[in-house]
Amino acid sequence: MELDKRWIALAVFILLVAFTAGIIYSDFKNDRQAEEETLLQSSDQIGETRSDELESKIIQVYITGAVKNPGVYRLQEGDRLYQAVEMAEALPEAELKYLEMARPLIDGETIPVPAKGEIPELPVAINAGGSYTNAISPQSLDMVNINTASAQEMADKLDGIGPALGQRIVDYRTSNGPFKDIEEIKNVSGIGDKRFEAIKNKISVRQ
Repeated sequence: MELDKRWIALAVFILLVAFTAGIIYSDFKNDRQAEEETLLQSSDQIGETRSDELESKIIQVYITGAVKNPGVYRLQEGDRLYQAVEMAEALPEAELKYLEMARPLIDGETIPVPAKGEIPELPVAINAGGSYTNAISPQSLDMVNINTASAQEMADKLDGIGPALGQRIVDYRTSNGPFKDIEEIKNVSGIGDKRFEAIKNKISVRQ
Protein backbone atom coordinates (compact mmCIF):
# COMPACT_ATOMS: atom_id res chain seq x y z
CA MET A 1 0.00 0.00 0.00
CA GLU A 2 2.82 2.37 0.91
CA LEU A 3 4.50 1.47 -2.40
CA ASP A 4 1.37 2.49 -4.31
CA LYS A 5 1.29 5.82 -2.49
CA ARG A 6 4.91 6.44 -3.41
CA TRP A 7 4.21 5.69 -7.08
CA ILE A 8 1.20 7.98 -7.01
CA ALA A 9 3.25 10.75 -5.38
CA LEU A 10 6.01 10.27 -7.96
CA ALA A 11 3.50 10.38 -10.80
CA VAL A 12 1.96 13.56 -9.41
CA PHE A 13 5.42 15.11 -9.05
CA ILE A 14 6.31 14.20 -12.64
CA LEU A 15 3.05 15.69 -13.88
CA LEU A 16 3.70 18.91 -11.95
CA VAL A 17 7.22 19.14 -13.35
CA ALA A 18 5.96 18.51 -16.88
CA PHE A 19 3.18 21.07 -16.46
CA THR A 20 5.59 23.67 -15.09
CA ALA A 21 8.07 22.98 -17.89
CA GLY A 22 5.28 23.37 -20.43
CA ILE A 23 4.32 26.76 -19.02
CA ILE A 24 7.96 27.91 -19.00
CA TYR A 25 8.47 26.71 -22.59
CA SER A 26 5.27 28.42 -23.73
CA ASP A 27 6.34 31.71 -22.14
CA PHE A 28 9.81 31.38 -23.67
CA LYS A 29 8.33 30.70 -27.10
CA ASN A 30 6.01 33.70 -26.86
CA ASP A 31 8.86 35.95 -25.75
CA ARG A 32 10.99 34.65 -28.61
CA GLN A 33 8.27 35.38 -31.15
CA ALA A 34 7.79 38.86 -29.73
CA GLU A 35 11.53 39.54 -29.99
CA GLU A 36 11.60 38.31 -33.60
CA GLU A 37 8.63 40.52 -34.50
CA THR A 38 10.33 43.51 -32.87
CA LEU A 39 13.55 42.82 -34.79
CA LEU A 40 11.63 42.52 -38.06
CA GLN A 41 9.83 45.80 -37.41
CA SER A 42 13.12 47.52 -36.55
CA SER A 43 14.72 46.11 -39.70
CA ASP A 44 11.82 47.37 -41.82
CA GLN A 45 12.03 50.82 -40.22
CA ILE A 46 15.80 50.97 -40.81
CA GLY A 47 15.28 49.94 -44.42
CA GLU A 48 12.63 52.62 -44.92
CA THR A 49 14.87 55.24 -43.29
CA ARG A 50 17.81 54.33 -45.51
CA SER A 51 15.56 54.39 -48.56
CA ASP A 52 14.29 57.85 -47.60
CA GLU A 53 17.87 59.05 -47.05
CA LEU A 54 18.94 57.81 -50.46
CA GLU A 55 15.91 59.41 -52.08
CA SER A 56 16.61 62.74 -50.36
CA LYS A 57 20.12 62.78 -51.82
CA ILE A 58 18.85 62.81 -55.41
CA ILE A 59 19.02 66.25 -57.04
CA GLN A 60 17.88 67.49 -60.45
CA VAL A 61 19.56 70.06 -62.67
CA TYR A 62 18.72 71.46 -66.10
CA ILE A 63 21.52 71.60 -68.67
CA THR A 64 21.06 73.84 -71.70
CA GLY A 65 23.20 75.57 -74.31
CA ALA A 66 26.02 73.94 -76.27
CA VAL A 67 25.25 70.32 -75.38
CA LYS A 68 24.04 67.39 -77.47
CA ASN A 69 21.27 66.39 -75.07
CA PRO A 70 19.85 69.37 -73.16
CA GLY A 71 17.37 68.54 -70.46
CA VAL A 72 16.82 67.66 -66.81
CA TYR A 73 19.28 65.23 -65.22
CA ARG A 74 19.11 63.36 -61.92
CA LEU A 75 22.34 63.16 -59.94
CA GLN A 76 23.46 62.55 -56.38
CA GLU A 77 23.83 65.38 -53.90
CA GLY A 78 27.49 66.39 -53.89
CA ASP A 79 28.06 65.58 -57.58
CA ARG A 80 30.09 68.11 -59.54
CA LEU A 81 29.31 70.24 -62.57
CA TYR A 82 31.61 68.26 -64.86
CA GLN A 83 29.51 65.13 -64.21
CA ALA A 84 26.33 66.85 -65.36
CA VAL A 85 28.06 68.24 -68.45
CA GLU A 86 29.38 64.76 -69.31
CA MET A 87 25.85 63.35 -69.10
CA ALA A 88 24.52 66.05 -71.44
CA GLU A 89 27.51 65.56 -73.83
CA ALA A 90 29.08 68.93 -74.57
CA LEU A 91 29.31 69.87 -78.25
CA PRO A 92 32.72 70.51 -79.86
CA GLU A 93 32.02 74.24 -79.91
CA ALA A 94 31.26 74.36 -76.18
CA GLU A 95 33.53 76.79 -74.30
CA LEU A 96 34.07 74.63 -71.22
CA LYS A 97 37.00 76.64 -69.92
CA TYR A 98 34.55 79.22 -68.59
CA LEU A 99 32.63 76.70 -66.48
CA GLU A 100 33.50 75.97 -62.87
CA MET A 101 33.63 72.25 -63.56
CA ALA A 102 34.66 71.23 -60.03
CA ARG A 103 31.92 73.07 -58.14
CA PRO A 104 29.11 71.10 -56.43
CA LEU A 105 25.75 71.11 -58.15
CA ILE A 106 22.71 72.84 -56.66
CA ASP A 107 19.34 71.11 -56.72
CA GLY A 108 17.00 72.76 -59.21
CA GLU A 109 19.58 74.96 -60.91
CA THR A 110 19.79 75.77 -64.61
CA ILE A 111 23.25 75.50 -66.15
CA PRO A 112 23.86 77.22 -69.51
CA VAL A 113 26.85 75.77 -71.35
CA PRO A 114 28.28 78.58 -73.50
CA ALA A 115 29.51 78.17 -77.06
CA LYS A 116 32.54 79.92 -78.49
CA GLY A 117 31.84 83.58 -79.15
CA GLU A 118 28.56 83.54 -77.21
CA ILE A 119 29.58 85.10 -73.90
CA PRO A 120 28.63 88.79 -74.01
CA GLU A 121 27.69 88.70 -70.31
CA LEU A 122 28.37 86.53 -67.31
CA PRO A 123 25.73 83.75 -67.39
CA VAL A 124 24.13 82.63 -64.16
CA ALA A 125 22.54 79.45 -62.89
CA ILE A 126 19.15 79.75 -61.20
CA ASN A 127 18.69 77.50 -58.19
CA ALA A 128 15.46 76.15 -56.70
CA GLY A 129 15.22 78.98 -54.20
CA GLY A 130 15.07 81.58 -56.96
CA SER A 131 18.49 83.03 -56.21
CA TYR A 132 21.45 83.05 -58.56
CA THR A 133 24.84 81.44 -58.61
CA ASN A 134 27.58 82.00 -61.18
CA ALA A 135 27.80 79.12 -63.65
CA ILE A 136 30.92 80.61 -65.18
CA SER A 137 34.07 81.38 -63.26
CA PRO A 138 34.57 85.14 -62.76
CA GLN A 139 38.31 84.55 -62.61
CA SER A 140 38.30 83.05 -66.11
CA LEU A 141 36.71 86.23 -67.47
CA ASP A 142 39.11 88.47 -65.55
CA MET A 143 36.30 89.65 -63.30
CA VAL A 144 37.04 92.00 -60.41
CA ASN A 145 35.83 90.71 -57.06
CA ILE A 146 34.68 93.86 -55.29
CA ASN A 147 34.79 92.02 -51.96
CA THR A 148 38.52 91.35 -52.20
CA ALA A 149 40.03 93.73 -54.77
CA SER A 150 42.19 96.61 -53.64
CA ALA A 151 41.38 100.21 -54.52
CA GLN A 152 44.22 100.28 -57.05
CA GLU A 153 43.14 97.01 -58.68
CA MET A 154 39.64 98.38 -59.21
CA ALA A 155 41.07 101.61 -60.60
CA ASP A 156 43.25 99.67 -63.04
CA LYS A 157 40.57 97.26 -64.29
CA LEU A 158 37.25 99.10 -64.11
CA ASP A 159 36.29 101.93 -66.45
CA GLY A 160 35.38 105.11 -64.63
CA ILE A 161 36.76 103.93 -61.28
CA GLY A 162 39.75 105.93 -60.12
CA PRO A 163 41.87 105.37 -56.99
CA ALA A 164 39.68 107.67 -54.88
CA LEU A 165 36.44 105.94 -55.87
CA GLY A 166 38.11 102.56 -55.48
CA GLN A 167 39.04 103.53 -51.93
CA ARG A 168 35.42 104.50 -51.20
CA ILE A 169 34.36 101.02 -52.32
CA VAL A 170 36.92 99.47 -49.96
CA ASP A 171 35.77 101.75 -47.13
CA TYR A 172 32.13 100.81 -47.73
CA ARG A 173 32.74 97.06 -47.48
CA THR A 174 34.94 97.59 -44.42
CA SER A 175 32.11 99.43 -42.66
CA ASN A 176 29.17 97.37 -43.92
CA GLY A 177 30.63 93.94 -44.55
CA PRO A 178 31.02 92.13 -47.89
CA PHE A 179 28.79 93.12 -50.79
CA LYS A 180 25.86 90.70 -51.05
CA ASP A 181 25.27 91.38 -54.75
CA ILE A 182 26.86 93.58 -57.37
CA GLU A 183 24.03 96.14 -57.34
CA GLU A 184 24.87 97.00 -53.75
CA ILE A 185 27.91 98.86 -55.09
CA LYS A 186 25.49 101.63 -56.11
CA ASN A 187 25.26 102.49 -52.41
CA VAL A 188 28.81 103.79 -52.66
CA SER A 189 28.93 107.55 -53.18
CA GLY A 190 29.90 108.32 -56.77
CA ILE A 191 28.48 105.16 -58.36
CA GLY A 192 25.13 105.78 -60.00
CA ASP A 193 23.14 103.81 -62.55
CA LYS A 194 25.22 104.95 -65.51
CA ARG A 195 28.56 104.02 -63.97
CA PHE A 196 27.13 100.74 -62.69
CA GLU A 197 25.97 99.81 -66.21
CA ALA A 198 29.53 100.36 -67.44
CA ILE A 199 31.09 97.97 -64.90
CA LYS A 200 28.38 95.45 -63.98
CA ASN A 201 29.66 92.78 -66.38
CA LYS A 202 33.18 93.09 -65.01
CA ILE A 203 32.54 92.74 -61.29
CA SER A 204 31.56 89.89 -58.98
CA VAL A 205 30.90 89.37 -55.28
CA ARG A 206 32.16 85.81 -54.89
CA GLN A 207 33.55 85.01 -51.45
